[in-house]
Amino acid sequence: MKFRSEVKIGIIGIVTLAVLIWGINYLKGRNILKSTYTLHAFYNDANGLESSAPVLINGVKIGFVQEVNFLQDEEIPIEVVLSIEEAYPIREGSRAVLHSTNLLGTKAIRIETSLNKQIHQDNDTISTQVEYDMLSTLQAQLMPAIKQISDLAVSLDTLAHGLDELVDSETTRQTMDHLSGISKSLNTSLSDGGSLNQSFRNLESFSAMLSGQEEDVASITRHLNSISQSIDSVGFSRLTDELRAVTHQFNLLLEQVNSGEGSAGKFIYTDSLYLNLDLLISDLDKLIKDLNENPQDFVQFSLFGNSQKEKK
Repeated sequence: MKFRSEVKIGIIGIVTLAVLIWGINYLKGRNILKSTYTLHAFYNDANGLESSAPVLINGVKIGFVQEVNFLQDEEIPIEVVLSIEEAYPIREGSRAVLHSTNLLGTKAIRIETSLNKQIHQDNDTISTQVEYDMLSTLQAQLMPAIKQISDLAVSLDTLAHGLDELVDSETTRQTMDHLSGISKSLNTSLSDGGSLNQSFRNLESFSAMLSGQEEDVASITRHLNSISQSIDSVGFSRLTDELRAVTHQFNLLLEQVNSGEGSAGKFIYTDSLYLNLDLLISDLDKLIKDLNENPQDFVQFSLFGNSQKEKK
């Protein structure tokens, strides 16, 4: 009788433990009473996906996320192990879409099936896709703007600091003093009796004078127009052609002089003329010296008739 009580207690304990294990797994979304197979999915970012998250097809739960592993050395580091009930075979080419099930951002896996006839086997790898929710999309769009605003705030702070230093600098004070002096000088000049005020009055007087001499100004303008027309009638084109011809002849003359041709060229580049002139100047110099030293040999005159030399 004692043995039967211990057996009953043991059976009750085993049943209680089994129910407890089943209840815990059921609360986690697992049904250990159903056969399952495993699929592997890889993502760049888990986006908050946790174990026991549901796997859905058309809104029907067909499994759960068994594990979320971080593979640090892999190119795609997030491995998600899916436990799928065998009653729901998944065709090859299907995709495991990571998405949010509500506005709070609770993550789940949605299977988008394909029309392929081949079925995924246990431990196969399924294609993946990430579907960003409204909050994630809004966050992704707002983050660059927030960063720009932050950078702008830093720039404005730096600018304000620089402006404070500029305003407090001695150079700024001197500049403000100079501007104040200029303003006072302008006020003095523009006041009655000031130089600028007098200049403005003179301009007004000159303008009034011009207004009174409109006929004279118009007459001068007509005379200028007449002179311009007369000059035009002379023919600037003909005058320009003649100037060009004269310039051309002058250039030819200069070319002859530079080349030693023609009378002018020979005059400049032939040394015989220079030698003859030099010899002539030398003879004239000798003649003048002889005339100064012996004038009687060249000029003879007598107040009383012929000279003694003629008498002899």
